[in-house]
Amino acid sequence: MKHITTGLLATLFLLPALALAQAASVPTPAEVAKTLGFSDAEIEQIKGGEIVSKDLKEGSDKELAGVVAAFLRQPLGDLADKAINGRFLEAEPGTQVRFWQPEAPAAEQFAGVALGAEEKEEAGYFLRAAKGSRLNLSAAEIAQLGKLGGAGDVNAALRAMLQARYQAYRRSGLQGIAPYAREGKKTVSPGEEVALAIREALPGNRLPDYRKALLNYPADGLSQMEQRFCWYKQPVEDRPTFVLAHRTSARMQGAEVLTEVQYYVGHRYNCN
Repeated sequence: MKHITTGLLATLFLLPALALAQAASVPTPAEVAKTLGFSDAEIEQIKGGEIVSKDLKEGSDKELAGVVAAFLRQPLGDLADKAINGRFLEAEPGTQVRFWQPEAPAAEQFAGVALGAEEKEEAGYFLRAAKGSRLNLSAAEIAQLGKLGGAGDVNAALRAMLQARYQAYRRSGLQGIAPYAREGKKTVSPGEEVALAIREALPGNRLPDYRKALLNYPADGLSQMEQRFCWYKQPVEDRPTFVLAHRTSARMQGAEVLTEVQYYVGHRYNCN
């Protein structure tokens, strides 16, 4: 069984085969489905209301890639607005979420980050932070957590750590993501793994300008690209974890592409 370490989480309401700026016409949903590898029989299942999934090409043995398709009879604009602003996440049980626009002050967005009083075991992992896969932490973060005086200091340190990772990503994009320290001298690079996933999910002949904007963020942005940032806290394998994500969206007449890059995940997998 593959260990899930990286992937590109993409909600593709309608994925044109050409760059947004170059698209002469909007493809049909069936054409989009065929681009993603669905057969005619599977397309008929999707049109009939079934949710159909299949595996996608993986760029490395660390990656788990797949696609899920569903036909939703709802105006595209309504779906796009809900997705870019995280409205679907709010309905997930046990999930706490905060979305904001790029110009919002960073400190205000992270004020609500906290482990609850009932999450003492998770707080203990931070107090005893060490190299390994129990927590995804850089060597510098482990050293900083080692200075904590007790459980009462964990939430402030967690807020500071997540805000620092967010600000590093805003400055330098994938290049600014600090690697996770594993046993011995081993490290893993979420930035490199996300870049690989983007290249696999969006080959050079499919949305090249959008692909370039994701890979080179914050440079090479698209004028029509909407952006949102978020953190969310959710249970993963019966443990709370915090995720930092960057959602981007570009629209044209009758078509929408939306992606979410999870550039930090607290444990279990490296990035998404």
